Amino acid sequence: MRRSKMFGKLVVVGVAAAIGAAAGEASAQEQAAGAVNLPVDELGLAPGQPVVVWGDREQPGEDGYGMFLVLPAGVEVGMHAHTGDYYGINLQGTWVRTVEGDPVEKELPPGSYVFQPGGQFHNDRCAGPDDCVLFLHQHAAGDFIPPPEAR
Repeated sequence: MRRSKMFGKLVVVGVAAAIGAAAGEASAQEQAAGAVNLPVDELGLAPGQPVVVWGDREQPGEDGYGMFLVLPAGVEVGMHAHTGDYYGINLQGTWVRTVEGDPVEKELPPGSYVFQPGGQFHNDRCAGPDDCVLFLHQHAAGDFIPPPEAR
């Protein structure tokens, strides 16, 4: 995966914004463990493999969870929904989104913010040439709900 020079700066900004805006104070467990400093090269980012950096994606607690997600350049996820709301920041690439009821695609360059209400169908696409690196925060369990016609 190709990383731009801006990527490292955007990771810091994105994580800080997501933590500050959505997660609030660190959990007691995190405070007891001390500071966490994880260089981007140690995150283990791989296309389609979520990297959870706090919380539990399957059973989120009060603070929910935060994760990085890499969408490969050119990939289109297809219409889907999630049970709960999520907050997202694009750190790299061009994240293209379409929301149910709005036929206009929205191109989101690095630094862009997304709030996605739970239950609303949407499509995510990464318009190359670079992979999209997203930072997502959610208070609900991470799930993927296909549209009724695909079930």
